[in-house]
Amino acid sequence: MKNSIVNEKIYVETARLLEPLGYKVVDVRTSDHGQSVDIMVIIMVGDREVTVDDCAKAHRMLYPHFSVNEANRDISLEVSTPGIQRSLRDIHEFSLFASKRCRVYDSESGAWIEGFIGDSDGTNVHLHQAKFDDMAEIHETYIIPYERIHKAKLAYAWEDIS
Repeated sequence: MKNSIVNEKIYVETARLLEPLGYKVVDVRTSDHGQSVDIMVIIMVGDREVTVDDCAKAHRMLYPHFSVNEANRDISLEVSTPGIQRSLRDIHEFSLFASKRCRVYDSESGAWIEGFIGDSDGTNVHLHQAKFDDMAEIHETYIIPYERIHKAKLAYAWEDIS
């Protein structure tokens, strides 16, 4: 699991533009195609789900900025929600999705562990109510160092809906 996206120039610029609108940037990906560039921005709002109107508003804010930066290139910009089963690509996402259900593949134990994201610091993530895939035992808190995380993704469960 990497810890670099928050230092990328395009991420910093995008976050700066969208923060005043109340949006948090989860991820920014670019795909260069010579005379064109595809840009994918994933956003979230802290206290509610992202709507189509949110994505449109963010698109209207970002498109002129990217058009100026990319000068003579064609731009394809997509603004989207994280989705309910998002694969986490960067360590910073654990803090964004605090209290959400998550599945983490722990390379040391060789198993998927599911729990709710708690604290995440520079070296570890804490999963609350953590359960190994094939075991009934529930750990109140299970701490996993980032270097042991092979894969991680949000996990959706109907029981979590209030």
